[in-house]
Amino acid sequence: MSMLHDDVDPKAVKYSDSDEFGALVARTQAERAADGTDSGAQMPDWLEEKKPDRPLSTRRSGNRDNSLKRFPAVGFLSVFVLAFLYVPMVIVVFFSFNGGRQALLWEGFSFRWYGEVFTNGAIIKATETSLIVAIIATVLSTLLGVLYVLAIDHMSRAGSALATALINASMLIPEIVLGVATMAFIRLIGMAPGYVPLVLAHTTFCIPFVVMPIRARLQTLDRACFEAAEDLGASGFTTVTRVTLPLLTPGVISGALMAFVVSMDDFMISNFLTTAGTTTLPIYIFSLIRKGVNPSINVVATLLLLLAIVITVTSTVLTNRKSK
Repeated sequence: MSMLHDDVDPKAVKYSDSDEFGALVARTQAERAADGTDSGAQMPDWLEEKKPDRPLSTRRSGNRDNSLKRFPAVGFLSVFVLAFLYVPMVIVVFFSFNGGRQALLWEGFSFRWYGEVFTNGAIIKATETSLIVAIIATVLSTLLGVLYVLAIDHMSRAGSALATALINASMLIPEIVLGVATMAFIRLIGMAPGYVPLVLAHTTFCIPFVVMPIRARLQTLDRACFEAAEDLGASGFTTVTRVTLPLLTPGVISGALMAFVVSMDDFMISNFLTTAGTTTLPIYIFSLIRKGVNPSINVVATLLLLLAIVITVTSTVLTNRKSK
């Protein structure tokens, strides 16, 4: 490699990556120091326009010496973990088409239990309860989540960090603690378990799941959009309604879908707040398991799994979608 002197032809300087460039700079600085001409980090003017012969790269993940696949048993452990997570789900889906009365004893392919589930009044009632609670909680938590994100976006850095930490802390608290605390609070204010406490509780623990994708979306937006709206004379309210909210729509929809599936799936907190007339689907499934497992449980689990997959995929696509 040639030194980086002013009298050196720029075309003669060759380096292909950041390591070679660093070595080139170090050698040049050492030579200048030895000649007594060192002037700090100053480089020739032409160096600012010099580009490497190959794109610079500081990525080390492609280095064979650092590749995880070279560690023993990593591939086997990865496959084992994935199998441990997903094979049970595949088994549940498979046995949902079992024609016999045993949940885990195959007696032939049949849609019999799907018909049983769609005509079972108790399951339909529990599903309706879960849907009503989930829809109301989703609407309320989405509205509050959007307002929360817009509020902390205009706070100081310290205030925003504190508010974010507080809202995220609810996801780290064990659900049984939240359930007991919610039940105690409901009793304290003189309310009885039912629809209203269920909706309030579900709305509360769904808010963090709404906030996450909306904040992620907001952080990817170009601030020039908001500055341009202000320069054109838009008021704060107009900027929010005509610029901010339309740009946040994918994140809002994603957060709403996440809130819906979390509410539909909740068992622990709902268990403390349900009554005989407000039994949710997870609570009803648990009661069925206590009486004995039959293929109808596999059917309900399969349908919930399908719902979760559809919502998760939709949420991921909307979150990662770029503004056009």
